[in-house]
Amino acid sequence: MKRICFVCHANICRSFGAQCILNNLADKDNNKKIVAVSRGIYAQDYYAVPDKMWDFLASKGIKKTDHKSTLLTKQDLENCDLILTMTAEQKEDILDKYAQFTDKVFMLQEYIYDKEEEVKDPISFSGSSFNKVMEKVYTVVCDLYEKIK
Repeated sequence: MKRICFVCHANICRSFGAQCILNNLADKDNNKKIVAVSRGIYAQDYYAVPDKMWDFLASKGIKKTDHKSTLLTKQDLENCDLILTMTAEQKEDILDKYAQFTDKVFMLQEYIYDKEEEVKDPISFSGSSFNKVMEKVYTVVCDLYEKIK
């Protein structure tokens, strides 16, 4: 089994969305070899997934689930095969604390396209601006799935 961990700031938009998208793609294919989780660098369990995130996921046929914003731990790094961050700062934060994981920590687009391009935090965006960022996440995660399945 390949365990993928997506990481962002609060674990309520980008990383959580990526987790839902990848798990949904694997479920549709009945692929039991891939499982995604998500974490946040600054997550707090009282952070809530915003309605606009649930709306975006629903537009992709992904049902609402229980989710608690969860802080990234060393155990997550040990238990996952691949750690994918949304920004260079998140990647650096992880590797500053846990340099032994350099072989499996990458920015999302760096891993798939070999590009140092970040995924902006859409939490303060609304409407089409929010959806544009999340559509990018959707596309990139679909490409990730094709690469690792």
